[in-house]
Amino acid sequence: MKQLAVGVLLAVGMLLLAFYLAPWRGAVQPRQPPPALLEEPDLYLEKAVIDQYREDGTLHYRLVAQRALHFKADQHTRLVQPELSLYNPPEPPWRLHAERGYLLRGELEGGQPETVVLRGDVVLHQTRGEAQSTTIRTAELRLHPERRQAQTDQDVIIETQAGRTTAQGLEADLESGFIQLKSDADGLVHTFIPPEAVRR
Repeated sequence: MKQLAVGVLLAVGMLLLAFYLAPWRGAVQPRQPPPALLEEPDLYLEKAVIDQYREDGTLHYRLVAQRALHFKADQHTRLVQPELSLYNPPEPPWRLHAERGYLLRGELEGGQPETVVLRGDVVLHQTRGEAQSTTIRTAELRLHPERRQAQTDQDVIIETQAGRTTAQGLEADLESGFIQLKSDADGLVHTFIPPEAVRR
């Protein structure tokens, strides 16, 4: 009797295993999050610090944000109050800050390295000693840290010790310091040089 009970249990166990492994059952579908969570980030960081290093181990840039929200589906990270320092020794770093922005990974940029897009009261600044500094203000700026290039089609204000210039956009090579200003039919590039700068 005992052997019969063991045999029945063994047969039932084999049937259950065969049913579980049967190919006609199909693949188990992963559970989807509830609709209310579909727009939520996959990773949420408070007071985030993101360091990017060069191949030789030196610090390339540091990105600090009050909040960073990463979305895996399209590989982008939203930034709240981002501050970025872009290093290129022995030159002094360029420092940027804005109200908000986002970080795009290279896959979205046609294989190019990552891109940082800054929006809302964007300020780009570099200080070269006590007598030389450059400050650029605009509403939106697209930065390519790997290539050390910045560009915008928004109005810009550039302030240096030599004066103040306004334009309708720019393309900047931050490694060489070369800035190409843009203008359109409705607005020209204007430069104001204060009298004290002329007398120097």
